Order: sequence, then C-alpha cells, then structure tokens
Amino acid sequence: MLTHGIRAAALAASLALAGCLGPGTPEEQLEAIQVLQAKNHPLTDKQTTGLEGHLAEGRAALAAGDKEKAGEAFAAALAILEIAEDTALFNKAD
Repeated sequence: MLTHGIRAAALAASLALAGCLGPGTPEEQLEAIQVLQAKNHPLTDKQTTGLEGHLAEGRAALAAGDKEKAGEAFAAALAILEIAEDTALFNKAD
C-alpha cells in the first residue's frame, strides 16, 4: 500500500518537473514530440486522435507564423505523449 503512494508521488513530481523544465519554443516542442513518438509507447484511440489533431493544428499555426497558438497545440500534444510514457513506465513496473 505504501509503495502505491510513493509511486503516485513520484509520478506527480515527474509530471510537475516536466511542465517546468519542458521545451520553450514551438520548434523545440516539436523536436521533443518526435523524440517521444520514436519511443513508440502505446496510445489509446482517443490519445491518438487527440495527438494527431494537436500536431496538425500546431504545424498549421507554425506555418502561418502564429508561434503562440503552435506552442499551445504542441504543449497539448506533449502532454498526451508524456502521459503515455508515464503509463507505459508504470505498467512496466508492475
């Protein structure tokens, strides 16, 4: 029981740090997305659909020169991939 609490706290701390120390520019975010995608963690259908939508929105905004909107879309895509990575890590630990 105690180990589940420790795991949950470690997961929360890693998510908080990832948010604070994440990539800054949309170009850096896109690079981080590509790195996480290369790890090929399993995604649910909902995550896959959301990821594809955010990536398309981010790339379109970046092409139009709207870095703020691109950054928001890429941040949402990164969040999906980070959750998938954390889930895969958690499932592997069990």
